[in-house]
Amino acid sequence: MTLCVLATGNRHKLAELAALLEAAGVALEVVSPKRFGVPPEIEETGTSYGANAVLKATGVAQWLAERGCPGDALVLADDSGLCVDVLGGAPGVRSARFGGDPSDDANNNARLVAELRARGVTCGAAHYACVLALVQVDGGAPAGQGGSAVCFEGRWDVEVRVDARGSGGFGYDPHAWIDGGARTVAELGASDKAARSHRGHALRALLAWWAAQRA
Repeated sequence: MTLCVLATGNRHKLAELAALLEAAGVALEVVSPKRFGVPPEIEETGTSYGANAVLKATGVAQWLAERGCPGDALVLADDSGLCVDVLGGAPGVRSARFGGDPSDDANNNARLVAELRARGVTCGAAHYACVLALVQVDGGAPAGQGGSAVCFEGRWDVEVRVDARGSGGFGYDPHAWIDGGARTVAELGASDKAARSHRGHALRALLAWWAAQRA
């Protein structure tokens, strides 16, 4: 069974990705990078989700190679965030650090609400975006593809509001309203969120690609 290391320090993302991969029944042994020690903090200097996902995947792959991880092991990294139309696409790639220091959900959501109110609005169109990057520890191309990384994208259209509701999920989920304002992402169960989310869409694209390589 191929080893697949999930290159994220976000425990919520780790749990979501692991659950989605397990539910898909793929022949991958999904593990946290902590199995190999304390993973490095990869600086997200890219200007796009794809660039940051590749930075994280390749950075962790290099670190794993130095620790004797098998060369054919896979590293899967995620970069994702919220893009709000009225904010010109912000917070975008800075979603995790939007509220400044400390970079946590409470500060990020407070900044989101403040930015909406500063523009005289209480709601607006937005979407979640996600890019998953898959690489091999030895720098080779997964499944013999060209290049060193294969990327998969997902999107989830929502409406952001200054009002928040729900205690599930993480990040901006309490302010992300769906189904015509009937509920927030934070009110969805884990399986429902996985079926609809940007991360779920990206991972299903990855799984379809993975199956095609082995057909």
